[in-house]
Order: sequence, then structure tokens, then C-alpha cells
Amino acid sequence: MPLPAKILHRLSDPVFYRKRGRDLLRRFRSFDDHPKIESVDELGDVKKVVVVVAHPDDETFCSGLICEFRDRGIQVQLLCLTRGEGGPTGGASREELGLIRAAEMEQACRSLGIESLVFLDHVDPIGGKYRVFAPDVSAARLGEQIAPLVQDADLILSHGSNGEYWHPGHLLVHAAIYELLKDRPGDEGPCWMCFLARDSEYPIPRLVNWDDPVYLRIDTSAHSVRRALALEHHSSQLGLFGRFARGDYHDFIRKTAIESYSLMRRGALQIPKSGDESECEGNHGCHADGEVPE
Repeated sequence: MPLPAKILHRLSDPVFYRKRGRDLLRRFRSFDDHPKIESVDELGDVKKVVVVVAHPDDETFCSGLICEFRDRGIQVQLLCLTRGEGGPTGGASREELGLIRAAEMEQACRSLGIESLVFLDHVDPIGGKYRVFAPDVSAARLGEQIAPLVQDADLILSHGSNGEYWHPGHLLVHAAIYELLKDRPGDEGPCWMCFLARDSEYPIPRLVNWDDPVYLRIDTSAHSVRRALALEHHSSQLGLFGRFARGDYHDFIRKTAIESYSLMRRGALQIPKSGDESECEGNHGCHADGEVPE
């Protein structure tokens, strides 16, 4: 029966307990939901941005900001943990899906003007109906793999501390960046920001990282055509984005025009401090447990 199976999968999933714990703790926290800055120009002297995501199509969550950077001549590189072999097949065979999604991402990157795409070659596990999984690599090891690829970055963009909708692969990427940066002085190295930060008016609330205070909020409506074209290349996954938006992928682009970002660490960038900096920057984005479920 579907309901007992769903309950069983939930109770055996470490992410379930982690999410419930965060939901409980959030009741005792306060947040300033007003952005500190509302323009990319306030980010200071950014020359290179590295976006780190778990799957092909995850760059869609920050595609408006990517367009803003590229319009200013700022270099953008994208690192992708997997080729998305474990995701919805879109009618393809499982064997073909990784190749298809990698090619889709290459086309999307061209549409967004991303100059470099690197796959980190971890296998995306096949998920079940009620549970999905992260690749079989520790956050510390993944951080070590990422380190040489971000050594000249001014800014790192990644998944948030709640993994958006608590996807274990997204949580793994966030934890890896945390491991990479946790021992560095806070005023050295790259700035780190995460997409889908708190926004009480966001049209798709299930995607929001509710533990990540907003720092930057921008209206990317001017880039809607480019964003839609890039997402359209992910043809095997368009149904997922339609379900997110309760419509089609054009509805997703329209509903996500306002992008919000949290500040995990300032690094060497000369940018305004966050009102939540004492709470969140000190532990790199309220990543309280440092643990990624398998």
C-alpha cells in the first residue's frame, strides 16, 4: 500500500529527521527578511564566479544572476557534481540519461554565456518514489576535489543549507563548500553565497532555504527570455519544473524572476556586512550539523 511504504521510507531517511529538527529550531530564531543589497554592482570587484551544483538543470535556480554577471563581463564557471543519471528519465533509457543530460547542460551553459563547464564525475544514484540519494562521496573529499577549481574565484554560488527541497545531493554540495572554507580566515579567499534564500513572498515556497537569511535580492525579469531558452535545453526535465510551478516551464521562469541569495561568508570581497552575519557567517550559513545523510 502506498501510504505505509511512504511512511517506512520517511522513517528510514536521515534527511527526514534533519528537516524536522530544523523546522523545530526555526521557531526559536528570528530573521531579517529585508535584503542588504539589491544590485550586483554592490558586490564589489568580482572578476570570476564559480557556480557549484549537484545536477544538470540546477543552475536554473541562479540563472538570472548568472545573466547579470555575464552582462558585466564577469567570468562564470560551472561545476556539476553528477550528470543526473538518477533523475526522471523523460522517456530515455537509464543508460542514455547521463549523456543526454550532460549534453543538455552544455547547451544551457552556452545560452547563459557560461564559459566553462566541468563535470565532477560522481554518479547520481537512482532514487525511489519516496526517497532520493546523494552520490557516494563524503563532503570532506568532495571539498578537496573542488578546492583547486575555485582557488582563483572571487565568489562561489551553491545550493543552500536546506538543499532547497532537502535533496541529499544538494545538501552534499553545500556541506562540501562548508568543509572547503571552514578553516580559512573569514576575510580571505572567495565570498560564498547560496541561492533560494528566505523570501516570504516567493511563489514556490517549497524551494526556499528557510534557514538562510536573504542578503542579495534582484529582479531578473529582463533576462526571462535567456533564462527560458537555457531551461528549454533541459528537455528531459521540463516536466519537473512544470510541476514545481503548477504549470509549465515558462510559468517556472515567470514565477522565479525575483532571485534571493544568502551570504555564507564575505571572503576578500569588500561588501556590506549582513545583519545576520554574527549568526550565520561564523558557521558558514547556519550549517549546524555539518552532516550529510547517505
